[in-house]
Amino acid sequence: MNKKVVFSLAASLAILGGSFTAKTEAAGPAPCPAIQNYEVKTVYPSSIQDIEKWVQFILEQTGNAELTKLIQQKPATTTVQKPSTNVQTPVSKPATQAPAPSQKVNNEAGLKAYEQQVVDLTNKERAKYGLPPLKVDLALSKVAREKSRDMAVNHYFSHNSPTYGSPFDMMRKFGISYTAAGENIAKGQRTPQEVVAAWMNSAGHRANILNKNYTHIGVGFEENGYIWTQQFIRK
Repeated sequence: MNKKVVFSLAASLAILGGSFTAKTEAAGPAPCPAIQNYEVKTVYPSSIQDIEKWVQFILEQTGNAELTKLIQQKPATTTVQKPSTNVQTPVSKPATQAPAPSQKVNNEAGLKAYEQQVVDLTNKERAKYGLPPLKVDLALSKVAREKSRDMAVNHYFSHNSPTYGSPFDMMRKFGISYTAAGENIAKGQRTPQEVVAAWMNSAGHRANILNKNYTHIGVGFEENGYIWTQQFIRK
């Protein structure tokens, strides 16, 4: 019961109590009623308990026992439990830097580091002329590596092998299929940069590197004698 309701009820009870008293007095043979002096005070209740005491006082003065009993009854109350707020705040892990990708010695599986560098440098030269990069063909790289090894073992330096014949015969013996093919060889250059630069300074070798018809490349390097073989095909 809030304050407004209690004050209204108190005023109503005062009026109602007065009316009940008036009716009681009027029922008799009209004796002279006792006159009581009431001091009017302005009351500023500070709590619900004070208001209830004030209402009780008014009821006692009016002598209405039934109404007193009715007012003193408290309404049934229901305790509403608040929903549990025991909600754990999700724990956020601090951002972790993704591990740097491992630096593979060979970007193309099966290629030696020097062989891969020759591929990369060759594709850089092609890019300068707007040509697409050559894709590594691992089977073709095995042929190129065997060609370099064969030249070191058999002590020759030529496109024609005493063991396998021409580059094209050798490719076919190793099961390489192609519609166009070419080969570059070099000897004595110590680094991939040196050998690619030497090929680019030679018209015939440069023509193979910049041939727009080729789609795949194979590279073979033999450390014994620093012998390099570069083979191209179009599939």
